[in-house]
Amino acid sequence: MNLVTVSGPPSSGKTAVILKTIDSFQKRGLEVGVVKFDCLYTDDDILYEKAGVKVKKGLSGSLCPDHYFVSNIEEVTQWGIKECLDILITESAGLCNRCSPYVKSVTAVCVIDNLSGINTPKKIGPMLKSADIVIITKGDIVSQAEREFLHRELIL
Repeated sequence: MNLVTVSGPPSSGKTAVILKTIDSFQKRGLEVGVVKFDCLYTDDDILYEKAGVKVKKGLSGSLCPDHYFVSNIEEVTQWGIKECLDILITESAGLCNRCSPYVKSVTAVCVIDNLSGINTPKKIGPMLKSADIVIITKGDIVSQAEREFLHRELIL
């Protein structure tokens, strides 16, 4: 089983990106599951279920969702193995700069959007810097100049 972590600021489009990616994996015959980590509430699990994806959600309550992720990763991977998944995707807001949800030898994806502001790359720290893949969403609703500025900021 391959484990992939996806994080990014709230409302950046993580779930939409994951659903599109899962559709591609399913067309290849791969069995995919998702574990969604959030603070107090999420109904994203309903979206995953509608797409035919095995899903679990973990609500961290008073804990940072990323601390909750770290403390539950072993249970999560055991669930994925038990479900005979080819790919297990975890989704978290990645709010904690100390324990952004990246595990060594696990593909780390960071999703940010063009509308998040020019200082976003500086604000989200290791979640962005340590990612193996960065996906920038909502490019269709900003100007070319804004896209080029964000691209320049990410490279620096």
